[in-house]
Amino acid sequence: MKSNTNMQAYLDDFGLINCYISKSFYSGKSDFFYLSNDDGYYKDCIVKQIEERKDNIKYQLIIPTDYEFGKEYALVCSLGVQTVVQVRFIVKNPLFDKLFTYTKSDLGSTYYKDKTDFVLWAPTATKVMVVVDNEGEIIAKQMQRSEFGVYRASVKGDLKRATYVYHVSVNGSVNMTSDPYGLSSKANGEVSAIIDLKEAFGEVDDIILPELKHNVDAIIYECSIKDMTSSILSGSTNHGYFESLSQPHTNYQGKSTGIDYLSKLSVTHVQFMPVNDFATVDELHKDRSYNWGYDPLQYFTLEGSYSANPNDPYDRIKQFKHLIVELHKRGIRVNLDVVYNHVYDIKMSSIDRCVPYYFFRYNDSGYLSNGSYCGNDIDSEKSMVRKYIIDNIKMWLKLYKVDGFRFDLMGLIDIKTMNDLFFEAKKINPSVMIYGEGWNMPTFLNDEDKSKIENNSKMPGIGHFNDYFRDSLKGKSADSERYDKGYLTGNYGMVYEMMSSLVGNSINGNYFQRFIDPNHSINYVEAHDNLTSWDKIKECCKSEIREIRMQRHKMLIACTIFAQGVPFIHSGQEFCRTKLLMGNTYNMGEDINKMDWERMAQNYDIVNYTKACILLRKELQGFRLPTSKEIAEKVSFKVLDNVVLEYNIRHVDKKVNINGIKVIINPTEYARDYTYNEDYVTLMDQSGYTIQAPVSKRIHIEPYSVVVCALL
Repeated sequence: MKSNTNMQAYLDDFGLINCYISKSFYSGKSDFFYLSNDDGYYKDCIVKQIEERKDNIKYQLIIPTDYEFGKEYALVCSLGVQTVVQVRFIVKNPLFDKLFTYTKSDLGSTYYKDKTDFVLWAPTATKVMVVVDNEGEIIAKQMQRSEFGVYRASVKGDLKRATYVYHVSVNGSVNMTSDPYGLSSKANGEVSAIIDLKEAFGEVDDIILPELKHNVDAIIYECSIKDMTSSILSGSTNHGYFESLSQPHTNYQGKSTGIDYLSKLSVTHVQFMPVNDFATVDELHKDRSYNWGYDPLQYFTLEGSYSANPNDPYDRIKQFKHLIVELHKRGIRVNLDVVYNHVYDIKMSSIDRCVPYYFFRYNDSGYLSNGSYCGNDIDSEKSMVRKYIIDNIKMWLKLYKVDGFRFDLMGLIDIKTMNDLFFEAKKINPSVMIYGEGWNMPTFLNDEDKSKIENNSKMPGIGHFNDYFRDSLKGKSADSERYDKGYLTGNYGMVYEMMSSLVGNSINGNYFQRFIDPNHSINYVEAHDNLTSWDKIKECCKSEIREIRMQRHKMLIACTIFAQGVPFIHSGQEFCRTKLLMGNTYNMGEDINKMDWERMAQNYDIVNYTKACILLRKELQGFRLPTSKEIAEKVSFKVLDNVVLEYNIRHVDKKVNINGIKVIINPTEYARDYTYNEDYVTLMDQSGYTIQAPVSKRIHIEPYSVVVCALL
């Protein structure tokens, strides 16, 4: 039975149906209503309230208490019209979660050599059929409803190379859909694939990396799988795939590219922009479109355009797993950028096709919440949505052995979900990193429940991108604010904001405190969106010559790496990456987004400078103080000549035999000399290194530069 265009009925609460009859149909008047179904069920409804609206009349109906989920009901009115009862906002009632929350870990398809089991959570569905395509042989099997609204079926035979879809009968329609828990698919995600875990994940990853005791010991490098090797100058044998990036010994003009480049840069973590299946790239014609991947389609399935063989469901798994193994061999951990806050299109989404209305947030007027500005927000507070996110996190950790997650628009997700998933992730990988964008987005969720920066004290294990840090050092990043300056780009009045930033906004007193400790502060001046920092400097420092802008750019890199907190670098930042003054280039193609290896070679001195900063941070514990208490005790500042900043870290480091660190930051056009009562040795100057630096009480600093000295 289908919904009638003249009359629509929605089960919006326990014992309550809202019915709407069009005024164009006999003025929308009905004297009575009753429920019926194919089992001979027939019971009257009570009209509780009638509301006359512009185009229809709304009837609020009290229905019998023996309404049973999993059966299809028709609502019949006195006009002789009937319509299917659609299960709608009742799914938002907490009682619905009590009745239908399923806690086991067997959702999806499970392959055995002689059979495959299929398990789908679809409590509002009336029927579900699984249709298997075993290399041309079609097998259709009705699934059996079991407790908690879970449908089950077993299909005999060796289905290792088979694909499948579900036909879900719900709300008067039959929705054909892939499996929300499907581990892979053929091109463009139209069918899910049955996966033999032993074959797909057979490559051994037995690398034991040293424990990450504190997030401040991490140095994160963000990049896109495609962009890293899409240029023909990357030296890889093919371009833009998982396997392209795992290829060793690639180079441009004798300088390493790809995975060897990441290794030589000495970062601890690479953060991949979304690798799960996204919607707007045709995987069979991947060169005709481009996207970063913030348009999720399937969450358990990898993006097929990153595989050379998108119609082979095993290839993308094996290639990504191999890439992770190769990064681990080089001592580099892997964080994934995950987009749980919204989907590209609800109607394309398997989770909504299986359980309409459940997975997404609605406001009190019955409209979709849109805090993501992408048309929908995931309703993370619902128990099975929370389970879905946590199950997905556990899958990446267990099967692929990734090491952490960056949450896109994390402020749209509730605090309990973030804390629960952090707890579960820690059990699997004690060194896991969890962090994200804690912006306060206008979603239909109470402010006190949002995973936003202001609530960071409620999420002790979760880090947040520090936009205060970004704006204080570089200047604001919105397109309308591209000429705004920060301390390092010429607004010297922001020297005190600079101090707060250098302590990761993690102590109070004379500083602006945002975070309960430095592990919460992800310090960055550049990420994939907005202008690159080089383009920003080009805009806000237009009057300065290129050489000065290059020096300012190096200062941004140095101060990001030497600040307390967690340093974050965007790919290409270390060689003055440009996007030709464009900001959000998420769909603008390879030419604008690719790693420009020629530019890397031209600006290799800044690559070396970045590496020198990274190695120095790794060597000196004083740059990585793990608690606010230590920072408050050991870090102090002085403003010299009303504009130069002296950043002191009184940390005795027996490993390298020094008694402290002094960093002097000079963003002005004048060289400076300062004399102290103590002996210092310069560890790093404006070039990124020193050769046999003498011990001295005098420190010299060039214009537009950062000097790092050790207190002996």
